[in-house]
Amino acid sequence: MKNPVLRTIYYSFPVQLIILHVKKGQLLLLYWIFLFACVLQNFGNNFGIPYLFLDPEYMGKVSWLAFFIIGVCLGIFIMAYNISSYMLNSFRFPFLACLYKTFEKYCYNNAVMPVLFLLTYIISIYHFQLKNQLLPFWMITIQVLSLLAGVSFVIFSTLKYFQHTNKDIYKLFGVATHDGTHDDVKVISPIRDTHLKKQRRRGWRVDTYITFPFKLRLVRSTSHYKSFMLASVFRQNHINAAVLEMVIFLLFIILGLFRDYKVFRIPAGASILLLFTMIIMIGGVFRFWLRGWAYTVLALLLIVINFLSGFEVFNFKNKAYGLNYDTTPAVYSIKSLEEKLSDYQLQKDYETGIVSLENWKKKWQERGVQKPKLVVLNVSGGGVRSALYTFNTLAEIDSSMNGQLLQHAQLISGSSGGLIGASYYRELFLRNKGASEILNHKQKYLNNISKDLLNATAFSFIISDLFLNFQQFKYNGQTYLKDRAYAFEEQLNENTGHILDKKISEYYLPELKADIPRLIITPTIVNDGRSMVISPLQSSYLLKSKNNSEYKEALADGLDFMSFFEDQDAQNLRYLTALRMNATFPYIMPAAQLPSDPAFQVMDAGVRDNYGVQISIRYLIAFRQWILQNTSGVVFVQIRDNNKYEQSQMKTIRSLWEKTMSPFKNLSSNLIVMQDYVNDSFSEYLKTLYGDNINFVDFQMHQNEDRVSLSWHLTEKEKQYVVQQGSSTDNIAAIKYLKSILKEK
Repeated sequence: MKNPVLRTIYYSFPVQLIILHVKKGQLLLLYWIFLFACVLQNFGNNFGIPYLFLDPEYMGKVSWLAFFIIGVCLGIFIMAYNISSYMLNSFRFPFLACLYKTFEKYCYNNAVMPVLFLLTYIISIYHFQLKNQLLPFWMITIQVLSLLAGVSFVIFSTLKYFQHTNKDIYKLFGVATHDGTHDDVKVISPIRDTHLKKQRRRGWRVDTYITFPFKLRLVRSTSHYKSFMLASVFRQNHINAAVLEMVIFLLFIILGLFRDYKVFRIPAGASILLLFTMIIMIGGVFRFWLRGWAYTVLALLLIVINFLSGFEVFNFKNKAYGLNYDTTPAVYSIKSLEEKLSDYQLQKDYETGIVSLENWKKKWQERGVQKPKLVVLNVSGGGVRSALYTFNTLAEIDSSMNGQLLQHAQLISGSSGGLIGASYYRELFLRNKGASEILNHKQKYLNNISKDLLNATAFSFIISDLFLNFQQFKYNGQTYLKDRAYAFEEQLNENTGHILDKKISEYYLPELKADIPRLIITPTIVNDGRSMVISPLQSSYLLKSKNNSEYKEALADGLDFMSFFEDQDAQNLRYLTALRMNATFPYIMPAAQLPSDPAFQVMDAGVRDNYGVQISIRYLIAFRQWILQNTSGVVFVQIRDNNKYEQSQMKTIRSLWEKTMSPFKNLSSNLIVMQDYVNDSFSEYLKTLYGDNINFVDFQMHQNEDRVSLSWHLTEKEKQYVVQQGSSTDNIAAIKYLKSILKEK
């Protein structure tokens, strides 16, 4: 390189460190790439991942304190990045051992990536908060200053620690120290000294380095120092760095032990930064001590962990709270499923369903209506977005119908967030014996159902679930593990005022007496794709293979929870657990393992039917004769947090990467769209059975250009948009149509 200016820049310490990371430290750069993608909203937008950093919540609200905690954890991450980089690469730069405040100068020259990220992060915060949270500029500035205060606090404290513990070559060996004293020079073996000299010859060329604030210094030669003297300086610095890593690890343990206290539930973005910190530290230790053997040993360690996880003592399973896992497990086989669907059981369950319908009809007859319209409600999954949209839409309909929607409704089905919103609305309706109180305090309940559910879940996952988790709790006399599923349920319970913390059996009489509509929960069995029908009123007739003589030879495509787990105390299942199992998105929450032999796990109902349409259709087929004789018709109401026509838009495959990934990506992303095709076919079949006695009414949410994320956390702007969609032009027209249909004859 002939140009002296370019040569000076190229061989400066900051530039050489960047080149070093690109060449040999790609794993460290991956963390930064992920963080850049998040704050620039280029990764996980549909699931709300950027909001974890741009809109962090702490103690139930976005505040300066939340940003300060994010700043503290970001500072810890930055210092872990510097420590790991220093431990792995300092030997390549022998001149460092001769510098005063060695580690501080290394961090200063290694600050290119952290500084670029901080600048990007700050600009993104301003842009996001102004656009989405609609906050004034001064308030956002306070948040940014809080973030910087957290980062600065950690960096300053860490550097102070190293300043007092690290020793340079002068202090360590008594070479021309400032106070004139001399330390004893340590003796090292000739073999070790030869190895150190080889390492020294592999050092990277550096001509200049930067000191605070922006002074350029020339690198002095270290050829007159013994190699073992330089290596001893680095070794002593590494030991001090290891002590600091132990302190951070202890912080993890403390947070895990006290996670039940709200004050210790840090923002989810902070949890992710702490996770990255732990991975960097563990990976750095592996690579520092094992060098070339690091990845081999790590692979062997993963194999050992996988082997040990097969043993009960190391296999931490999530369970359905309330069920008895100490008794003999239920036999899960095709034979046992068929036995549970005996003619006697089908008839018994059918008669119980008729009793509920008769009680529902009797309430209308007392009001002078002989043949009322029967409404079935289907609600879609979609995290907090769907929970809020469902609750708000039910309230909008009731406000136009004098609170009569749930009096007409006899069945609610669906998945994930939609069923959580419907359950909350139904419980409030039951407690207040009507919808008037809900409508009078609508905003309060909308705030409750839209509160964050992600922080507690992510915090538990990162702090305890990824490591050894031995914390337990008791429910109904049974002992269960505290994991992110428990954290999710407790947060949901807290958000909704503890009114959903009931056993499933506590809904038996209200549903039988038709005080509230029946609500069917149908999580999907992971092992074989069957559905598990959870209802306090046993419902074996909802398993399609036994509804009609045409299907006598077909396999059962599901099981009735109450009868199948009768000996495992099915009636004691926690209702919040049923809702959680119905909303178990893969990896976000653990799949619950049921007490069966062989054991099976369940996850989100949306895997089979995101809208609950199939369960509603089976219900209408099973009770078709009674409905045709005792009602003036059926109204099939669907509340969905997306628009089926927007979902089905054509997409063009352009790049080579898109062509390669399209078979996998399109199958997964179009899963919900394919369900629409199937459900539409089923609906057409239903029309042939009911003819003019059935009407379909859809309440659909339109997505704008800034799509509302599928997440357990929403921004204020997203919440406002979802609520506004409840009174959109299309939905107002749908309400008018629904009212016209429900006019009693």
